[in-house]
Amino acid sequence: MSRFINYHTQAPFVSFLLALILGIGITYFIPLSILTYRFILIACLLLIACFFGLAIGTKWKVRYLYGPAFIIFLTILICFGVLLNWKSNPVIDHRHFSHYQSNHLLGFVSGEPKVKGEIISTEMTINYVKIKDEYKPVRGKLLLKIKTKEKDLLLHYGDELCILSNFKRLRQPYNPHEFDYAVYMSHRGIWHETFLTSDALSKTGRKTGNPLISYALETRKKMVEKFNRYFKSKESAALLATLVLGYRASLEKELIKVFSATGTIHILAVSGMHVGIVFALFAFCLQWMNKGGWLRYIRLLLLLLFIWAYALLTGFAPSVLRAAFMISIFIIGNTLRRAGNGYNSLAASAFFLLLYNPGFLRDVGFQLSYLAVLGIIWLMPLLSELVRFKYELANKGWSYVSMSCAAQLANFPLVLYYFHLFPVYFLPANLFITLPVSLIIYAGFLLLMLPLNKFTYGMADILEQFVLFVNRVLVRIEQWPLATVKSIWLTSYEYLMLYLVMITLVLAFQFSRKQLFYVSIISILVLGLIVNQQLWSKHNSNRLIIFNVNDQMAIGLINGAKPILYSNADSIQQAFIQYSVIPALEAYSSIQYLSFIKEPVKFHLNDISITNNHLQFMEKQLLILDGRKNHPIATAPDWLLVRNNPKRPLDSLLDTLKKSTLLILDGSNSRHTIDRWRADAERLNIEFYCLKDNFAYVWSAK
Repeated sequence: MSRFINYHTQAPFVSFLLALILGIGITYFIPLSILTYRFILIACLLLIACFFGLAIGTKWKVRYLYGPAFIIFLTILICFGVLLNWKSNPVIDHRHFSHYQSNHLLGFVSGEPKVKGEIISTEMTINYVKIKDEYKPVRGKLLLKIKTKEKDLLLHYGDELCILSNFKRLRQPYNPHEFDYAVYMSHRGIWHETFLTSDALSKTGRKTGNPLISYALETRKKMVEKFNRYFKSKESAALLATLVLGYRASLEKELIKVFSATGTIHILAVSGMHVGIVFALFAFCLQWMNKGGWLRYIRLLLLLLFIWAYALLTGFAPSVLRAAFMISIFIIGNTLRRAGNGYNSLAASAFFLLLYNPGFLRDVGFQLSYLAVLGIIWLMPLLSELVRFKYELANKGWSYVSMSCAAQLANFPLVLYYFHLFPVYFLPANLFITLPVSLIIYAGFLLLMLPLNKFTYGMADILEQFVLFVNRVLVRIEQWPLATVKSIWLTSYEYLMLYLVMITLVLAFQFSRKQLFYVSIISILVLGLIVNQQLWSKHNSNRLIIFNVNDQMAIGLINGAKPILYSNADSIQQAFIQYSVIPALEAYSSIQYLSFIKEPVKFHLNDISITNNHLQFMEKQLLILDGRKNHPIATAPDWLLVRNNPKRPLDSLLDTLKKSTLLILDGSNSRHTIDRWRADAERLNIEFYCLKDNFAYVWSAK
């Protein structure tokens, strides 16, 4: 036990962080209830009493109690993680605004408003509910969406609003493998949304919220406008605003696609790398103050000032705040001569951030940032020692390559899990992009600090050409053969198994342990068996999916690895296809073999045929009854998809339906039509399935 304690005193925050993560992670697997919450709260209070009882009773003079006391403390942190992650949930928080039957909600805009077409969306913090003529203080956040044609309706952070109390719970995904937006927003403390017209809200004229955040967002807005004045190309201005200030609103999707395909998408997310670049510049300029005495502490204060000033320029973006806090912990540790354990500094920054917001644990940016830094601390020295050159310049170059490889290796399984692709040429792309991005950021800062004149305009022209050159090189890399391996779908168990393989393999070579090497080999074999079993299942599966895409139509026919999509969409590039349909087709089949069939078209492949409203899949028949078309029902179908409010009653179809026919009504039907067909189906004892506000219909052949 004493060895256990001695080890953890060298990096105590590693243990603290793991305990806190375990507590937060438990909440994702056990059902939430007020009873469970109170039980854990009581257990936590008893453990705290026990811990302080030991401390006061023994005054830490009894060494054999150190181990039990340490375990009690870690258990307290586990309970604390559970309580922290649940406390703001409406089920637990009795003061959440959703518990009140109110007429109006009073709160302020607590996020940066985003405009897309006629829709303004933003985050709103609710402070009061209005019940009759009385205002009652409440808590909670709301996703506010406003449909307006008024150009004068401008919302800014801190604007106090009074809106109609017409909210609903954020919906769960309606299609297989669709992005779970409700879970994503819950990690930001938002469980409800409201969709209003501009006449359902009013500004009170008061400003509230955090004045520092308000100032930061206004400052960033002015900086973005300055970039727009400097550059002729909108693409260059948007890229500069993204790289320097973290403002991605103007960035085109094609440019984002290029960065994703080359494995350099992290460049566009202002985070640890960008804060590190800023820190490196100022640390180099102030190196002369790092000799000792009071100058060292003045240098610390100046570095912290510069880092947090940069965070302010980016509008206090969450990713920048995380990176700034992380680097601040490292600088403080280094200044106080406590930089011997980088793991402890890294764990300390993550620990305090999770205490502030446990939802960060499920944030992709948080995971990627910390794993990249962990990879640099752990793997970079090992990779650097693999090859040693005679010349120091060559060693520095190899160190640069090692850093990029270490960060990418640490994030490799996570990238596969979240983004389902692997950029083959990530190494040359990252080696190329890092130095140019550093120069672009430094030049961008210089342009923002200097006044507009002929010299700065000339400098902006040179920088613009350089930015366009960098973009052209990345486009070329994206066009290289086999630049991206797509449609990689890992389960949570598979990506954890992949991490187990990597960790045990590295540790086996690092410490020359045969046991760890055997564990890694066994893990590789198990992972290989799981992946091959999934590939076999994919190539031998037969599925029919009628997707829930509101009033649109999308039917997926998956025959082995070759999917067929029958839809009324103009192309697979339409937003609803990309968001709701493609993820399932990628997960269940090989998307590169996709056949897109636009309604109405005749199509035949093996045992799949499509003719107008008739689809044959294997030995099953699907007919589409569309109220806007006059297609006959010639055969008895296994499924009857009803669309667009057909006038004919269900009774008139009895002669053409089987006893086993399933009626499916999608979102193109009105509530009245759905209720009428449901009632008729119940009366005639016909099976009924409604897609509206429901999950997609999925049929799998046995």
